Amino acid sequence: MSKKEKLTGIIRTNSKGMGFFPRGDKFIIIEKDFLNTALDFDEVAVEVIGKNKWKEEVGKVVEIIKRANTEFVFDVEKDKKDGLKFIPVSSRFYPKVRVLNLDDFSEKELEGTKVILKLKKWKKHNLGPMMKIEKIIGKIGDNETEMLAAVYAVGMKTTFSAEVEAAAKKLKEKSGEMIENDLPNRRDLRDWNIFTIDPADAKDFDDALSARKLENGNYQIGVHIADPSFFVKPNDIIDKEAKKRGTSIYLVDRTIPMLPEVLSNDLCSINEAEDKMAFSSIFEMTEEGEVISEWYGKTVINSKKRYNYLEAQETLDKQDGPMLESLNILSKIAKKLHDKRFKNGSIEFNSFEPKFKLDENKFPIEIYIKPRTWTMEIIEEFMLLDNEMVSKFVSLKNGKKTKNPFIYRIHEKPKEEKVKETINYLEKIGYEVDFNGDGKLSAYEINKTMEKFKDTPEESIVSLTMLRTMEKARYSAEPKGHFGLGFAYYTHFTSPIRRYPDFIAHRLMKRYLDGEEIPASELKKIAEDAKHASEMEVRAVEAERASIAFKYAQYYSKRIGEEFNGYITGIKKFGVFVENSKTRAQGLIAVEDLGDDMWQYNPENETLEGKNTKIVFALGKNIKTKVKKVDLRMKVIDLELVELLEKEKEE
Repeated sequence: MSKKEKLTGIIRTNSKGMGFFPRGDKFIIIEKDFLNTALDFDEVAVEVIGKNKWKEEVGKVVEIIKRANTEFVFDVEKDKKDGLKFIPVSSRFYPKVRVLNLDDFSEKELEGTKVILKLKKWKKHNLGPMMKIEKIIGKIGDNETEMLAAVYAVGMKTTFSAEVEAAAKKLKEKSGEMIENDLPNRRDLRDWNIFTIDPADAKDFDDALSARKLENGNYQIGVHIADPSFFVKPNDIIDKEAKKRGTSIYLVDRTIPMLPEVLSNDLCSINEAEDKMAFSSIFEMTEEGEVISEWYGKTVINSKKRYNYLEAQETLDKQDGPMLESLNILSKIAKKLHDKRFKNGSIEFNSFEPKFKLDENKFPIEIYIKPRTWTMEIIEEFMLLDNEMVSKFVSLKNGKKTKNPFIYRIHEKPKEEKVKETINYLEKIGYEVDFNGDGKLSAYEINKTMEKFKDTPEESIVSLTMLRTMEKARYSAEPKGHFGLGFAYYTHFTSPIRRYPDFIAHRLMKRYLDGEEIPASELKKIAEDAKHASEMEVRAVEAERASIAFKYAQYYSKRIGEEFNGYITGIKKFGVFVENSKTRAQGLIAVEDLGDDMWQYNPENETLEGKNTKIVFALGKNIKTKVKKVDLRMKVIDLELVELLEKEKEE
C-alpha cells in the first residue's frame, strides 16, 4: 500500500493512549505519539507506517475527520499536594487536561463532584487539551449524578431540546387529523383480537400479536409493529435527533428514549384500547410452524389487552383468562419455531438480566435475576420470525437474491484464529470439547458443547469462553447472515420506537410495497446509517453497564464483611475476578489478598498458582469470598478470599 493512501474509519483508544483502527479482521496499532490528538470513537484518516515486533501493522493518524464527542465527564478530587485533580470517567480517555476556567469556581464547589468538560482547543498531542468546565453534574455517588453521568460519559443526551419537544407536541395536536386522512390507505384490523405482552414496568409498546385458527386447519398469526415512521418524516427535526441517538438507553432506574415521550409512550405506543397506526405482518402458518403465505402492510389496530409476561404466563398455566385461545395457538407454534430454529443452527447461551429493587431514594435494597418465562420466549420467537421474514421478503424473489438495498442485523461467523485459540485454551485447562478442529466452528458444535456441560460446575467457564469466541452483532447494508440465530437473512424491524435501524427498515419496506425501485446508490447512505447505529448501540450498552455497576457498588457498600459464593470469571497478574452466584455482581480479589504465597501468573492458561502452596486459581472455579470495601466513584467491589470451594492442588 502506498504511504499516501489513507484509510478512513472509527478509532478506539485506551487509557494508555494506544489507538486501535480496524482493518479487516485485525487492527492497525497507533502508538500514543502518532494519535495526532485522536480520541475514542473519532472518525479519522490513518496511514500505515510499518509493522511492530509482533508483526502487527502500525500506523499514524494523519487527519481528524470528525470528533465523536467534544464533552467529557470527569470526577474532581482534591489532592493534598497538587490541589484539584480531574479524573476522566471513561477508561478510554487518555490525555491530561488543561482547564481554562478553573478560576470561575471555588474548590468547595468542585471537590467531590462530577463535571462535564468541553473540548475547546487541542492542536499538539504532547500538550494536554484545553477544556472548559461546562456543567457541574452533581456529587460523586449521588444516584442522579451517576445516572446522568453514565449517559454523558458516552457522548449521549438525557433530554431533548425545546425545539424537538415542541415538534413532538405539534404532531400530537394534529395526529387525529393525520390518522383520519390516512385510514383509507390502511387495512383496518381494529376488530381483531390483538394484544401486547411486555415487562410489567414497560411504558412503550412496540409490538402486538394476534392468532386464530383458519377453516383449513392452519393458523393466521399477526405480528403488529408500531408505526412511528408515519408521524416522523425523513430529515425532520425529530428524525434527525432519533438518528443521532440511534437507540433508547435503559438505565437501572429510567429509560432515556430515542423519541420524545409524547411519541414513544403515547402517540406511537400500542396502548390498550387505543386506535394505533401499525405495520403488520400476517402469516398463514401450519401447526408445525411453516409459513404458507404472508402479507405485509400498513394497518390500524386496537389492542384489546395489555398483558405483562407473568400475567400471560398465569393465563397459560391456569388455562383461564382473556385471549386464552390465541395464547394457546401462539404457544404451540412458538415451540415449533424454537425447536426448528435450534435444529437449523441457532445457538443457545444462558443469559441473565439483573433487576434491582429500589427504595424511595433509589437505593438498591434487593438484587434478583429476572425470571425467564415461556411467554418471553413466545414473544421472542415471533419477533425473530418477523425480522427474518421481512428480511427475506426484500432480499429474495422466487428463491433468488435481489439487489434491493436494505439494512440488516448481521452476526458473522467466529474467526478461525479465535476458534483455534478457544479449543487450545479449553483443552489446556482440562475441558474436552467436541470440535472437529478445522477452525470453522458450527452452531451444532457449540450447542453440543454447551449441553455437555449444562448444570455442571464447568458450565460457567465453558459458556464464558465460548462467548469470547463470538463476533459482535452489528448493522450492515450487506446480508452476511446471523450466525448466532442460524439465519441467512435477518433485520431489525420490530422495535422502531427504541431502535433507529428499525425505522430505516420500515421506510424501505414501505417503498418496496409501493412498488418503488430503490437505486443502488442508496446503499452507501444505508451503510453509513448502519455504521452509526452500531456505534450508538455500543455507547448505549456502555451507559447501561455503568448504571448497573453503580447499583451493584451501592448495594454492597452497605454489606461490608458479607460472605458469598461465586466463581472465577477472570484472572490477571494483579488479582482474581469473582462473580456472585446469586446476584451476578463482580468483584476483585487483589493478589495480595489471596494468601501468603508467591503468586505466579500464567497468561496462556489464565491462572495464578502459589509457588509454595501449589494452589491454583483458574477460570470457573467455585470460591467463597467476603466483601472487603467498595469504591462508589470507581464502581469497584473489592473482595477477600475466604476459601476455594474446590481445593485442588496440582499433583
